[in-house]
Amino acid sequence: MFNKHRNNDIKAQNAYELITINRSNTEFIILDVRTPEEYSEAHIENAENIDYNSRTFKEELEKRDKKIKYLVYCRSGHRSSNAVKVMIKLGFIDLHNLSGGIRKWKKEDLPLV
Repeated sequence: MFNKHRNNDIKAQNAYELITINRSNTEFIILDVRTPEEYSEAHIENAENIDYNSRTFKEELEKRDKKIKYLVYCRSGHRSSNAVKVMIKLGFIDLHNLSGGIRKWKKEDLPLV
C-alpha cells in the first residue's frame, strides 16, 4: 500500500488546477508516459514524454530530480499508475497520477496541444 503523501490519484479538474498553480514553478514536471506516437497526436501543454514501455524508461527516470513535484499521465491511467509505482521505488517523493488519464482530461474538455 502506498504512503498517501507519496502517491496521489488526482482527478482531471484538480490536475488542471495543479498545472495552473505551478505554471511558473521550475520544480514541477508534467510527465506523459505514453508512446511518442500517442504524445505527438495530442498532449497536455509543456508535458515531457518518457515512454513507459521503453526499455530505457527506468534509466530516463534515474536522470530526473526525485525531490520535485510530478504530475504523471497516460491514456487511461493504467501505465501512469504503474509508472508512479516505479518512481516510488526509485525514490521520487511528490507524485500525482492523473486518474482516468488523457481520456478523462479530454472528456472534461481541458486544453491539449
